[in-house]
Amino acid sequence: MHDLNKYVSGLLFIHDCVILPGFGGLVTNYHNAEHNELSSTFYPPKKDVLFNKNLTYNDGLLINYLAKNLDISYEEAEKRIKEEVQKSWLKLDKGQQVSFDGVGSFRYDKDQNMVFTPEDSENFLTDAYGLSSFRFPPLNYQKNVHNIIPLHKHTHMDEDVKTTLKWVAAAVAIVAIAILSLIPYQKNKSLQQIAGVTFDTATKKPSELVHSAMPADTNVAEVIDQTTDKRLALFYNEEAEATVKKQETTGLTFHIIGGSYKDESNALEDVAFFKQKGFNAKVINANELYRVSLAEFDSKVNALHELRRIRNEEQNDNVWLLSQR
Repeated sequence: MHDLNKYVSGLLFIHDCVILPGFGGLVTNYHNAEHNELSSTFYPPKKDVLFNKNLTYNDGLLINYLAKNLDISYEEAEKRIKEEVQKSWLKLDKGQQVSFDGVGSFRYDKDQNMVFTPEDSENFLTDAYGLSSFRFPPLNYQKNVHNIIPLHKHTHMDEDVKTTLKWVAAAVAIVAIAILSLIPYQKNKSLQQIAGVTFDTATKKPSELVHSAMPADTNVAEVIDQTTDKRLALFYNEEAEATVKKQETTGLTFHIIGGSYKDESNALEDVAFFKQKGFNAKVINANELYRVSLAEFDSKVNALHELRRIRNEEQNDNVWLLSQR
C-alpha cells in the first residue's frame, strides 16, 4: 500500500512516536539549532528521527489513523498494515531496501543487522515550519591602516625667536602689575571677604553666612530639609512592578507513556512497577488502549525535557510522548 508512507510521515508531525506493528517504532527527538563554523551555515531546530526495533506492539495509533482517513473499519486497517509489514520483511530478506518518503530507509548490513538511514529532506518540528538553513559569512572588521601624517612637525626653534618670546612674557607681566596697582585699597571696611568666607575684622571670626538663594529670614535647617527632599525626589526611582506573563497553553496534555495494553490488569501491574521506581504513574485511556502515564505536562517543551531525562537516566528508549486533549 503506497499510501502508508504518507500516513507515517503525517503522524510524525504531531506525534513523537509512530509504531508499525510487527516492524518497529519511529521515534523523534528534539535537536537544537546549530552553527557550522567551517561552512558558516546556520541550521534551524528540528526533530531527529530514530528507529527502535523493540517497539513492535500495536498501540493503535497508526491503525486508527489509517481507518479514519480511508473510512474503513479498524480490522480492515489492521489487515492492510500487516500485509505491508510482511512485504517489507520479504524485501529486506532479499537484500532490497525499504523506504519511507521523507522519513528514511531500512536495509540489512553484511552481518544481517537492521540499519536505518534517516532523511534530512523533511523537518517534523512544527515550531520550525518555514525555517531553512542559510549561510552567513563572518564579518571582517580589519581595515587597511594608512600612514598617519603628523599635522605639526617638531623643529628646533631659532635662538632669536626664543629671546623674543621671553621679552614678550616680561612685558605682559609688567602691564598686569601696573593695572593691579591702580585698584583702590579700602582699609576702613569692617568686613573682608576672603575666598567666599565673611570675616569680622574686629573678632577675626567668620560671620553668619546667608546664601544668595535664601531669603534673609529663612531657617537654614528648614532649607536643608527641603533640599534633601528635592534630592530624594530627583533620584527617586520606583521599581516597576514585576509582571509575569502567563504562558500560553494549547489545551493539550502531554503524557510520557511507559507502556500500552489492551488489558487493564497488565497496565496496573506496570503502574505498580514504575511507582516503585519513584514515578507518579497512572493509567489513562487513549485509542481504546490502557496506557501507563509516567508524568503529564501542560507544556510540550517541559515534557520533552523530562522524556530525554528518563531515556538517559533510566536507559529506557521505549518511553514516548502522547498528546491528548
